[in-house]
Amino acid sequence: MNQIKSATLALMLIASATLSTFAADSEYILTNDWPIQNAQNTAGINGRLWVGNFGNNGGSLLSKSAVMSSDWFTLFSKFRPNTSFGLTGGLVDGLTLGEKQGVFSVGTGINYTDEGGVQGYTPDNATQFAGQDLYLFAINSAATSWNSTLLGSEYQVLLLGMNSGFGDGDPSTGLLAYDISGGVNDVVIGTGGSDYIQTTSVPEPATGSLVLLGVVTALAVRRRKV
Repeated sequence: MNQIKSATLALMLIASATLSTFAADSEYILTNDWPIQNAQNTAGINGRLWVGNFGNNGGSLLSKSAVMSSDWFTLFSKFRPNTSFGLTGGLVDGLTLGEKQGVFSVGTGINYTDEGGVQGYTPDNATQFAGQDLYLFAINSAATSWNSTLLGSEYQVLLLGMNSGFGDGDPSTGLLAYDISGGVNDVVIGTGGSDYIQTTSVPEPATGSLVLLGVVTALAVRRRKV
């Protein structure tokens, strides 16, 4: 009996160690000194700030240059959401002195090796973000599911390509800083500078884009690439 208990405990410890290595996090600090204004520059928007990037699960990411040159409909259909935060009056909910700290779940840490091979930077599935580009997608829709975010006629949108991407999943990487401004980031949709950020009005994406996004997400499978 003692041998069985010892063997069971050993297996549990191994499983625990494996899972802790497999599921990686990236620490962040988000700065939001300037409210995200509407396109008319009359008020801060209410809605959500989405965190993620662009590409195909089980395939590849869109490069920064491809994102910058893509149209709004393409960007909506290829967005890979990691998480989102509420926006009230153009400011992220839960700020403390203009900042918000936490962790992003980034999937499997870079260079982690198991029977599937070595984890690289490609988006193997919908939860793999380690080491990849990071974008902030602000929109005046309170929907908490990306697939149902845009179901109206016209929206206020700001898309920023962050200077820093997601962490690689190594705890030693430490805290990564992201500033919601146009001063140090690429403004893909909207306008912005070091002391202001403003949305642009965009039309509703075609229904086909919503269907495509759902199909791609449902069919995503995990496979390793370096």
